[in-house]
Amino acid sequence: MRISTSMLFQTGVSTIQKQTEKLLQTQQQVATGRRIVAPSDDPIASARALEVTQARNLNTAWQTNQGYATDSLGLLENKLAAVEEIYIHTRTRALEAGNGSYSDSELASIAIDVRANFDALLSLANSQNGQGEYVFSGYQADTQPYTGNLNGVSFQGDQGQRTLQVSPSRIMSVSNSGAEVFNAVRAPQGSFFAVPGSPNGGTGHVADAQTTGSYANTRYNIVWDGTNYNVTNADTGAAVVSQSGPTLSFGAVQLEMGGTPSVGDVFELGPRANVFNMFTNMVRALENPSPTVGIGGAVAQAIAGMDQALDQELSVRASVGSRMLEVDALESVGSDLDVQYAETLSRLQDVDYAEAVSNLTLQQTYLQASQQSFMRITNLSLFNYLS
Repeated sequence: MRISTSMLFQTGVSTIQKQTEKLLQTQQQVATGRRIVAPSDDPIASARALEVTQARNLNTAWQTNQGYATDSLGLLENKLAAVEEIYIHTRTRALEAGNGSYSDSELASIAIDVRANFDALLSLANSQNGQGEYVFSGYQADTQPYTGNLNGVSFQGDQGQRTLQVSPSRIMSVSNSGAEVFNAVRAPQGSFFAVPGSPNGGTGHVADAQTTGSYANTRYNIVWDGTNYNVTNADTGAAVVSQSGPTLSFGAVQLEMGGTPSVGDVFELGPRANVFNMFTNMVRALENPSPTVGIGGAVAQAIAGMDQALDQELSVRASVGSRMLEVDALESVGSDLDVQYAETLSRLQDVDYAEAVSNLTLQQTYLQASQQSFMRITNLSLFNYLS
């Protein structure tokens, strides 16, 4: 077969280009630390690496959400711990106030302390996180949940719980509404709470509360019109009784009203009560003891109220603690998965440096040999031997 000069050149150039291409690919592998520089290098491994990378990125997103959940639950637990301290301290002060030897001035001093506890509790109920969101407002993160003062507190939030997805199959609540923590403290079985409602601008309070029969968990509203206490069924709105007081008897309950209420002041009776209203009743009783029954009944109700409020707070706090433990477990699993994904990607993509460097040296030798061979062959010409 005849070998033309053009064929000779083409073959030489093609060989050099192939060797150069292999050398460049190996240099890229060494420089990047990746065995697969382009998907065409290993299509199957490239597809698998893409799947693993996507799974790892998703796991990273769950880990980020788990961090947010830990922060939110940690803040919530911190606030609940402070609420617990206030309840315990207020209960202790109520026990002290029950000492029959205390004078009115000593009771007034305790009332000042309870007022301070009320303000501290209201401040905690309006706590915000680092983003300025209110912790206890439910879904209404930008709305201050509680407004008002000792004369009446109103709730502006809702009963929702904000959530985060912390794993492919777990959506976790990272907040608890104030409605669950403060608004509906349950009375002991078969009993009730009777406290000032809102509005309540006078000094009226419930000085004593007793059952006279089997209480059926009925809710009542009591409104002072300047002459009488008008009692209505809170669920149906039906009138129950109108009495001048201070003793009120209706629906298997008997109340002893104390202080001087303002016209339009509301009192609430039912199996649940707002903890802020309990503080109001206690302060009013301490500042304006009933001349007939004293403060014994109000103190007993305050102690029972703090006990029940503490039980409710501890229940919520236990729920928060269990969620924090769950997040810790998910974080541990996520960390292990991240290590596994990294190992899999390394096995699929990472280059063997010893092999790559060896190939690089060998390919450099091949390239040099191709170049030198090409130069020698191209110099083989009849003209070189003609004189």
